[in-house]
Amino acid sequence: MDSMAARWLDRAPEGWAALVAADPLSSPSHRPEVAAAFVAALPGFEQRFAAVERDGHLIGGAPLLVERRGGARWLHALPMLLSAAPIARAGEHAEVDMAVATAVADLAAELGAAGGEWALYRPGAPVDDAACERVGGETRWLEASVVDLAGGVEAALQRVSRKHRQAMRAARERGLRFAEEPAALEGAYALHLAQSRAWGTHRALPLPLSRELLAAGGPQPAARLFTIRRQGELVSAALALDGPHETFVWWSGTHLEGRRLNAFPLLLWGVVEWAAAAGRARVNLGASTGLQMVASFKSSMGAESVRYPVRWLDARHAGAPARAIGWLQGLVRRGRERGEERA
Repeated sequence: MDSMAARWLDRAPEGWAALVAADPLSSPSHRPEVAAAFVAALPGFEQRFAAVERDGHLIGGAPLLVERRGGARWLHALPMLLSAAPIARAGEHAEVDMAVATAVADLAAELGAAGGEWALYRPGAPVDDAACERVGGETRWLEASVVDLAGGVEAALQRVSRKHRQAMRAARERGLRFAEEPAALEGAYALHLAQSRAWGTHRALPLPLSRELLAAGGPQPAARLFTIRRQGELVSAALALDGPHETFVWWSGTHLEGRRLNAFPLLLWGVVEWAAAAGRARVNLGASTGLQMVASFKSSMGAESVRYPVRWLDARHAGAPARAIGWLQGLVRRGRERGEERA
């Protein structure tokens, strides 16, 4: 009889990168460089990897970060709602999902976790409800906008609205140019900060984290910075996480003049063209749950909606002080997007 077990490691197991590359459902956040960047850039985090093995051979798993704050611990899989849906060898996802869910539940009990989240974005093969519910908490639902590149970039372009195709053509005629520019991080981040101030409860991602991600991964960096310039002036930029199968546009910023010139649609389409040329199967334009105008814009850029669960962990295993910290944290975070209830 096959013997399958999950165990927690403090680093990615041998064969992890090959597993990420082999699983077409993997996301850029499954790359081990992403977890390492969080640990390097942000205080109080330590990385864990659930390695699911059968007869000593790696068949699947998932990354997770433990955050220590105020004497309490939170489990993030992953922070900032990056996906940590289990990856697996072909035909093994269902068993691996349950094995990882059991491991997360056991870790929450062992550490007395005060809360956390488990984001389960996995296009085309959603994680089963039973695996979500194995971990104590509440399941909510988010929607990501995904551009499918399986039919090629020309087929994807035909799904872009006529209005945006015309706008992008006009933007190019005005001299706007797309490029990959990792050295432009500070200027790009300034655009992101300026634009995000109008987004209410949205928090800009920490600059040191973006710097670590751009530097990680050598010739295939964990993140890439894309820009739009006009006559040398930076008018729009986006940082995207990149993996073997997907490019994920994580944060962006566009100057007011760039918005008037339709720089942002041109920027997103430049990322799509780049991803197609790099052999990626899809481009994730991010979640738009509760933001109908944003979702409509992404749809007009040829993206389709992918609905996925997020399990928000409860504090059932935490002591009274940790539960109090979690309650206060909930007050601070009230109003931030947590997803919708199942329809």
